[in-house]
Amino acid sequence: MPELDAIDRYRLVRSQIEHEDNLVSQRLSWFLASQSFLFTAYAITLNGPVQLHFQNFEAQERLLMHVLPLIAILSAALIWLSILAGFHAMRKLRDDFYRTAGSSLPSGLPPIQTVGRTLLGGQLGPVALPLIFLFVWLVLLLRS
Repeated sequence: MPELDAIDRYRLVRSQIEHEDNLVSQRLSWFLASQSFLFTAYAITLNGPVQLHFQNFEAQERLLMHVLPLIAILSAALIWLSILAGFHAMRKLRDDFYRTAGSSLPSGLPPIQTVGRTLLGGQLGPVALPLIFLFVWLVLLLRS
């Protein structure tokens, strides 16, 4: 296998980082869609019209009031972990690149990935949002 020059390696690693970043965005979209669906189901179960609350369905309503938050908590935790895995993969790609090829890059190229406060600020939402939803669902579960 031929060895890549610094520019080709730069492009390859940058492309992999962009791919991981897109996966994080997709995971965040899945998260928001799932939470929206679950909150809607929870609200409908909680606030359904009184005339629809037949005795036959009371047990199912009580069950749903506990199951929906559990599903939401599990999905939030799993998606949160997958988002963290994406950020870890990007950090590893970035660190490996700079350790092996960073010094041989021509000047003038942008960084392989944004760094510092800008990177942390960009990652704050995808990392914190699932935790916020986890907290809200835990409160709802514990109060039901």
